[in-house]
Amino acid sequence: MKSNHFVRKALLAFLAMVASVVASAGFVSAEEIPEYRLQVTPSFEEIDKSLKPGETYTGKFKIQNTGSKEFRYEIDFSPYSIVDEKYNIDSETESDYTQLSKWITVDKNSGSIEADGSVDVEYTISVPRDVAAGGQYALINVKMLTDDGDQVEGSAFKVTKQVGFRVLASINGTTRKTGSISDNKVPGFIFNPPITATSVVSNTGNIHAKAKYILQVFPLFGDEEVYTNEENPVELTILPETRRYNELSWDGAPHLGIFRVRQTVKIFDEVSVTEKLVFLCPIWFLFIVLLLIFCVIFWVVSRVRSRRKEA
Repeated sequence: MKSNHFVRKALLAFLAMVASVVASAGFVSAEEIPEYRLQVTPSFEEIDKSLKPGETYTGKFKIQNTGSKEFRYEIDFSPYSIVDEKYNIDSETESDYTQLSKWITVDKNSGSIEADGSVDVEYTISVPRDVAAGGQYALINVKMLTDDGDQVEGSAFKVTKQVGFRVLASINGTTRKTGSISDNKVPGFIFNPPITATSVVSNTGNIHAKAKYILQVFPLFGDEEVYTNEENPVELTILPETRRYNELSWDGAPHLGIFRVRQTVKIFDEVSVTEKLVFLCPIWFLFIVLLLIFCVIFWVVSRVRSRRKEA
């Protein structure tokens, strides 16, 4: 009897522990989901054909509520341009390349999305008949409205978060496809990995273009690559009349070694190739080498002086 009573108590204790662990896991999981979380998918659309003056184009994107509470949303439009080589976004300055923001309408300007819900938004671009050829860029701004954040004028809600859906288009006509690579550098000496090559690409044309970046790393002797992204090169969009800085890295580089590193950068028909010997040497190792050299020099000088005294 005592044995059965002990087994019963042990079983109850085990079940209580399992229930506690499950409840605890569920509680942690629930805590990890924020109350409000806005997501737009995809994050941009690059229209793969040139739009003709007077033409109408329709596209779609999805607004998702991945939080635990319902929120309202509102949509407006703004220019999309770049302010520097690091490609920071400017959503206020207008130019000949940002008129697209005035040509866009959406089928749902506002609404509500319940927790773990989504809304499909259809947008329409109505291209004017007298528009010039070249690139056109805009942001479709999705604003999440809750009772937290900045007050919206004339509304009881506040803007908690804003996500911009980028639209990249080009207008059919006479376009310039020109660019240049003004900087393509591979360092010669690095104290710590990774090995990072840098570049600056300029788009001097009037439509956006893809710049392609390839990094290849070879041993000091031999042509068998120890690293390359040649089969999956990095491609970045460069807007018209802008410059873009980029870094390309081999993150798996060792702390000590000598390699031949080659970076290839391409935009339109312009290609730049830079290859250099790269020495990877930790500063402590360099200190030891310098110390050994100093010791050898000191020993040689001491020997010379000693022989002169003996003579």
